[in-house]
Amino acid sequence: MNKRVNITYSVELEEIPEHVGNLINKTYDTLYRPLDNKFNESLNMLKKDNEKEALKTIDEIRQQMFKIDCHLSDCSDILKDYQKTSLEVTEESREDTDDITG
Repeated sequence: MNKRVNITYSVELEEIPEHVGNLINKTYDTLYRPLDNKFNESLNMLKKDNEKEALKTIDEIRQQMFKIDCHLSDCSDILKDYQKTSLEVTEESREDTDDITG
């Protein structure tokens, strides 16, 4: 049984977009790109009237797509937090400037 866990580590705020880009590239290379072969494999199995193997391959595709969705959801959550934090930092900076000039 696969179990997902959260891991925590820190990066500089301004590095987050690049970091997320790297995560997306890794997701594409390791999870998405191999699906092309799986789709073709399932089609070939159907052409050969091998429904059992086609079902197996389709299930593998679905499991892989779930992993992709989890990775992209993580990327989305990170970017949402990044936007929120960036906005808060900008607002705090303005308040500090207003206090100094006010």
